[in-house]
Amino acid sequence: MNNEEKIICPLCNDAVDKLLYRFHTESEQVILEKIKLHNPAWANEDGICSRCLDYFNTEILLEQKMLPEIGPYFPVKSADDFIILPTPIRVNTNPKYSGKGVTICFIDSGFYLHPDLVQNKNRIKKIVDITNPKTTTKYFSQPHNASWHGTMTSVVGAGDGYLSNGLYKGIASDASLVLLKVMNEDGKITTENITKALQWVKSNHSKYDIRLVNMSLGDDATGLWANSEVDLLAEELIAKGITIVAAAGNDDKASIKPPANSPNVIAVGGWDDNNCLNGKENKLYHSSYGKTDDELYKPELIANAIWIAAPILPGTPAQEAAVALYELHQCSDPELQEKICTLCVKAGISYNETEKKDVTFIRQQIADRIQQCKYISPHYMHVDGTSFAAPIVTAVIAQLLEINPHLTPAQIRTILFSTAKRLPGLPAEQQGYGIIHPGKAIIKTLQNFFSMKQHTSPFINKRKKAIEFYIQNPCASHISLAGSFNHWAHDALLMEPTKNGLWKIEIPMLPKGTYQYKFFVDDKIWLEDIDNPYRQPDGLNGFNSLLMIEN
Repeated sequence: MNNEEKIICPLCNDAVDKLLYRFHTESEQVILEKIKLHNPAWANEDGICSRCLDYFNTEILLEQKMLPEIGPYFPVKSADDFIILPTPIRVNTNPKYSGKGVTICFIDSGFYLHPDLVQNKNRIKKIVDITNPKTTTKYFSQPHNASWHGTMTSVVGAGDGYLSNGLYKGIASDASLVLLKVMNEDGKITTENITKALQWVKSNHSKYDIRLVNMSLGDDATGLWANSEVDLLAEELIAKGITIVAAAGNDDKASIKPPANSPNVIAVGGWDDNNCLNGKENKLYHSSYGKTDDELYKPELIANAIWIAAPILPGTPAQEAAVALYELHQCSDPELQEKICTLCVKAGISYNETEKKDVTFIRQQIADRIQQCKYISPHYMHVDGTSFAAPIVTAVIAQLLEINPHLTPAQIRTILFSTAKRLPGLPAEQQGYGIIHPGKAIIKTLQNFFSMKQHTSPFINKRKKAIEFYIQNPCASHISLAGSFNHWAHDALLMEPTKNGLWKIEIPMLPKGTYQYKFFVDDKIWLEDIDNPYRQPDGLNGFNSLLMIEN
């Protein structure tokens, strides 16, 4: 595109591909007034670029008390011309709950005692190098190559935003942490060390009150979960009341690997909101997905997996470069020409003597370098991957456990799966039950509608020669069971309401075979059986649950 073809935004004067002109004046009156307040000469027909629109959306949210005070510390529009919103705002969770009283164990490559985890209050209960138990705490106060990934995941989920004056804090910013390093000196994460980490949790979960494990990593092996030591240990921990969340992976052509392939581990894929606060161009991230060797569809949930604010590892050349770039970015023109000589090497900027005198050229070099490195401040950058979607889900679960510490892993799954929302028009097998919805999950937890079922659904009662189905829905007026066993009749098998919104039906034992079924709620909504991990895409952006009768 040459200069003559570029479109200039009338507000920020940036060259953009297109401007937005069409506004729903009634529903967007507030934002139109905000734009005109700051730009009295602007009119609707002048248009606005999408980034400026996001900026004013953020301003409105601030006034609605949904964002921390901007002050001088809130780089809403960063130098790389992207708006990176704090994670709690992106996922629209309730800031009242912050994982207080909940301990999360992160099993990852390695860790650094990051200020966002220890400065205001040291929330790390224990940090262990599984590959070398003799490693002292002093090791973790220095940056290492292995430290990057685990530091990012733990801060994304549970950092308190110390280095950003509270801006880039995680959802579980008050949670306590146990950190287990599993990358060895050769830079490898082995099955043996992942297994040792899970065994450590098994031996120490009571001592440190661990209720949650986040695993933004995976084994290299594939196959049946019952043949994987990693999966077997994961299921054993879940049976002890510990919820495990695992990243699905970032290759949409790859298979799901342990522990994400395990039946009761919550596997998390990703979605992309296009870096828009109220993004309408939603799309799926290139997460791993599909059917495991055990015929289970994974992932079960998706969460934001791109445009996520994460820490730059302190004490590294990358962090020095970020500090130098932002110092140069904030300089006046005379200061810039003076400081560029001393900071150019750290900043990673090169120029000749002629270019040095061209301030516009140097500023473009700075902006290009910031964007290339994905920096958003001297201490943070934006990252992508299901490695960061997983701790978002983990942190939301910490909120639920703060509200009700007695929740079981099965109840947590039910809450999250029943409140998630699928992206319309996109394959269900890539998103499971859909995007995590923290606000609805919190409300459902506060309602405390939990019946202690004797069995999960469906339950094959051999003694009674019957099959029992259950669904929890306190708001329904009537629910029916329909499936291939009754030719999908909508109102033939009516379920009975019991206590706390639990519905139940018992049908006679069926002949040997595999059957598909769903629940039909209030004559308008089809729902799969959340208790049942076996399912099949229904061809309508959803799943049918599978009932398998062996004999």
